[in-house]
Amino acid sequence: MIDWLYSLPEILILVAGALVMAGAILALPSLVHRLPYLRTSNENNDFVLRMQATLFTMTSLVLAFTLVEAESNFRKVDSLLATEASQINRLDRLLNRYGEEQVTGLRRSLMAYAKAIVDDEWPAMLRGEASGKVRLAFASLSRGIFEIEPRSARETTIYAEILSSFDSIAEWRDARLKAVTIALPERYWQVILFAVLMVLFITSTMGRSAFRAYVLSAQMAVMGVFIGFVFIMDQPFKGQTAVDADQLRKAIVLMENRDRRDR
Repeated sequence: MIDWLYSLPEILILVAGALVMAGAILALPSLVHRLPYLRTSNENNDFVLRMQATLFTMTSLVLAFTLVEAESNFRKVDSLLATEASQINRLDRLLNRYGEEQVTGLRRSLMAYAKAIVDDEWPAMLRGEASGKVRLAFASLSRGIFEIEPRSARETTIYAEILSSFDSIAEWRDARLKAVTIALPERYWQVILFAVLMVLFITSTMGRSAFRAYVLSAQMAVMGVFIGFVFIMDQPFKGQTAVDADQLRKAIVLMENRDRRDR
């Protein structure tokens, strides 16, 4: 996969896909028709038209199915990040509700953990790395939570919820780090490349007229746009529409507002 393409504007990727496919179907016939045994005739044209329609339909269906799968992966990752942010905010509420000064002080550790994810771990995560700063913040928060000693039934109930929320935060962080690798397999792109080349080759063997050339270039441009769109949606953490840390930033704002109200 050529990851540097994700640094380009998405509209440029779509337009480039359309132009490459349209240009290919306009240029290839002059080369293919020179090959032995590929000279066109009315009988051959009828056969090629049926084959081309079948191949184009099959390839388009595969692209459409894959686009649904890529969009589903995108929604799952977005939901994962929203859940992690929600659990961090919930733990802050529980620590605040507990009430003791020692426990309330853990909110600062939780805030440091959340900010470290946004400022330090997010850029590292996109490079395929984990953040040592976040690991240290999490360890500090963990020690503080396990040092809590409930003294009443109310505190015991809240402490049980704190432990549950803390475990969920750890699980959702692991899920987020693993989600960075979500993408369509490389073998898929190899199959799509082969299918597209076959569609272009079969289409190039048709008898050619100006009208047919324009129609076929429009058809191939549509396929090129679909391929570009699947590429854009393939990796949820890359590109202009990539998921980002906004959900965590919103949780941090809520935590800061809660802290100001309680002062």
